[in-house]
Amino acid sequence: MEINQMLSLSTAHVTKDASEWLDKQAILTQDNEMDLITYPKGSYGWFIPLYNEMFDEEKTIPDSLLFVIGYAMGKGCQWIMFDHEIDSIDELPKYVW
Repeated sequence: MEINQMLSLSTAHVTKDASEWLDKQAILTQDNEMDLITYPKGSYGWFIPLYNEMFDEEKTIPDSLLFVIGYAMGKGCQWIMFDHEIDSIDELPKYVW
């Protein structure tokens, strides 16, 4: 059995542009045409699995999101969950949009 860690973060830790990009990635994930595997979490959020191959040079991931991904991987997490109802944390940048 394997138990995976998930970092739960506020959507305030992504920019508006990154938010729109994640919405598009969630649609593209359905057809396996994405740069980042992304699953929608209701109307306001996403689930993102973390894996080393996600840093392929051909993939285009917004810098603000790369920073959050690096933070989560540094904490030993295998998933990130973004949710609009989760409080923001001081360790990561916050964006108002």
